[in-house]
Amino acid sequence: MNKTQPGEYDAIIVLGAHVKPEGVPSEALRRRLTLALAHYQDRRAPIVCCGAQGSDEPEAEGDFMCRWLAEHGVAPEHLISENRSRDTLENIRFAKPLLAARGLSRPLVVTSDYHVRRALAICRRYGLRATGAGSPSVRAFWLKNHLRECLAWGKYFLSYFLPERP
Repeated sequence: MNKTQPGEYDAIIVLGAHVKPEGVPSEALRRRLTLALAHYQDRRAPIVCCGAQGSDEPEAEGDFMCRWLAEHGVAPEHLISENRSRDTLENIRFAKPLLAARGLSRPLVVTSDYHVRRALAICRRYGLRATGAGSPSVRAFWLKNHLRECLAWGKYFLSYFLPERP
């Protein structure tokens, strides 16, 4: 996996993606997990795995990612499952207190390449001094991913005017 060199970080946040009904990661999630694992191997830092369980998923993304990372060599004491969040805003909002409880505030956010900028904007909104690492997206889904990301930016800007969900 080709890694970028992130800035200083004291934790890793991995943003969720689809877990297939048969209990394996989607290609996007596999790429994110592989990149997070590579950064963990460079700097053993706590990892917060974010994501709730979708209606067609066998378990919460956060729980699945923790298990996958443990099976690939991450020390269990470095794994933190955040399994309530349903979108990127909640990923970061719910991860922040988990980091703060451990005295951490400079995460490396691992997500797909097209998603890094918005994830870092959300981190800034919640007062986290984050850097980002983007896993390469599947070429066949380039247009779909970028169109979806444009819509997500719109939702992000609207969120400034809407009350936060509990």
